Amino acid sequence: MNVYELPFVSDETIPSEIHHKKRYLPFPTTFLMKYALRFCYYRWIVIFILLIIGISGFIPGIFQIFGFNPHTGWSFITAGILVGTNIVYLIHIRSMKKFDSMKGIMINLWFQIVTDLIVLTVVIHFIGSLETYIPFAYLFHIVLTCIFFPGFQSLVVTIIAAIFYIACVFSESKGIVSPAGIYSDGFLRQYIDNSLIISYINVAFALGIWFVIWYLASHLSALVRERNSLLIQIQEEKTRHMLRTTHELKAPFAAIDANAQILLKGYCGALPDKATKVIYGITARCRRLTNDIQEMLKLANLRSIKRESLQWAELDLANVLTQCLRQIHPIAEERMIQFEKNIKPTRVIAVEDQMQLLFANLLLNAVIYSHRGGRIHIQCNLNSGKAMVTIEDEGIGIQGDKLPKIFNEHYRTNNAVKHNKGSSGLGLTIVGQIAQTHKIRVRVESEPDLGTKFVLRIPVYI
Repeated sequence: MNVYELPFVSDETIPSEIHHKKRYLPFPTTFLMKYALRFCYYRWIVIFILLIIGISGFIPGIFQIFGFNPHTGWSFITAGILVGTNIVYLIHIRSMKKFDSMKGIMINLWFQIVTDLIVLTVVIHFIGSLETYIPFAYLFHIVLTCIFFPGFQSLVVTIIAAIFYIACVFSESKGIVSPAGIYSDGFLRQYIDNSLIISYINVAFALGIWFVIWYLASHLSALVRERNSLLIQIQEEKTRHMLRTTHELKAPFAAIDANAQILLKGYCGALPDKATKVIYGITARCRRLTNDIQEMLKLANLRSIKRESLQWAELDLANVLTQCLRQIHPIAEERMIQFEKNIKPTRVIAVEDQMQLLFANLLLNAVIYSHRGGRIHIQCNLNSGKAMVTIEDEGIGIQGDKLPKIFNEHYRTNNAVKHNKGSSGLGLTIVGQIAQTHKIRVRVESEPDLGTKFVLRIPVYI
């Protein structure tokens, strides 16, 4: 069974000053959540490397060959700390999935960064704060924070890293802690310790490179974000233009259809058979284009209306589903489609006309893309604090590699086009837009020739 879950983009309010400056647009919650998880997964690689270093210390002579300090007990301690904190971060991120909280994910990311910087400072101390290139490992976090955080916050991370590094070098030079790097017993470290000016130069060069990298990375990131904001403005202008164009097209098509009907009804005299056939083709094409225009208008309106201006109200999804089933009943009856229903009263806070549009599109698709005489299974109930609606058909199904594309505008698989040539390809795009507005999780399971199943997890409260 092929499975796809529609990516959820958080619609949390962006402060007005950010809109005006257009310098920093926060990433969606799910995007940050994804990368917070990825950081945790990368941390397992670091833990593995630390364990390898620790285990290697037990192999006689392996470090002495290169003139390294053979003491590696510190790597087990740091690996243990990272394992514990990583588990805590993973548990916290997964708990945040239920709430889609931007604040919760940002706190998680900050804790990850600070913990990593502390542990990294310890690792730098034991590998070599001045005699190796390991201090440049701080750059990983500096560059990443430039990508995900605004300039000031990424500068704060850079300053924290600088403070930790200076504290490490200062503690070693003042004898607060003994140098413990891999070359701590070698000539290079002794030479550095005997020449204080070299220590200052090394630290100054390292910090200088860090801040230059921060400056370049943060400004590059700001430039990308500005381009992104420009793309958003272009998309908004495109939506407004589409609204104007489609509104202007409605009247001409309605006039063409009306005049064609006048001709077909004989108000202008009898028509030859060939002319009648042509006019029937004109009316069919007009209705198809009118339907496409209506779908485009629905999608444009959904995108242009702000979430906070919608009419939210308490409603029963069972009633909404029943109304939608009543609307598509004639089409289902014509195709001899049977419905198997398990619909229980399920109350949520939602926008009623949008929920009707969402269910109508999914149910109509299930009917149209089912085989003649097939069955459609519908379930609606409460599950784990969320409303669960399942619509499953036994129709033509969708190939696995096509699933991520089905919510794109005007996208239709070749099999779908063969089965139904009259679709605009906007139905599932509308479903995706409504799901975004209502913070609905949409999961699609499908198998060619066996059918498609849509599972919707709908928050009870907005």
